[in-house]
Amino acid sequence: MTQEEFMNLQSAHQSSGLSLKLYLSQIGTSYSTYNYWCKKFSASSDLGRDLAPISIRHGSASGTMQSGDMPSGVSLLFPNGLRAHFGVGSEDVLMELLDKSLSSHVLP
Repeated sequence: MTQEEFMNLQSAHQSSGLSLKLYLSQIGTSYSTYNYWCKKFSASSDLGRDLAPISIRHGSASGTMQSGDMPSGVSLLFPNGLRAHFGVGSEDVLMELLDKSLSSHVLP
């Protein structure tokens, strides 16, 4: 299967309104075959992955935390709900992490 064929299959599934397993059974493709091609093509298109949003917020000016306030520093909120917080003073660690993480997403 080519990547274009796989993308067409995904598009057809989305427009069908059916669950993935039901759609695949109707077209005679096994779920394991679909997952094989899904992993194969997602691994070959790492540059197309969505990056996690980065939230930079300042704590309250008084230095005391109010309900709902974020602590000072930088928080990375990942799509799976994981939050990594880097407090004030950890800028070097954060920059090293971002440099290593994003280097594969930046074109030369």
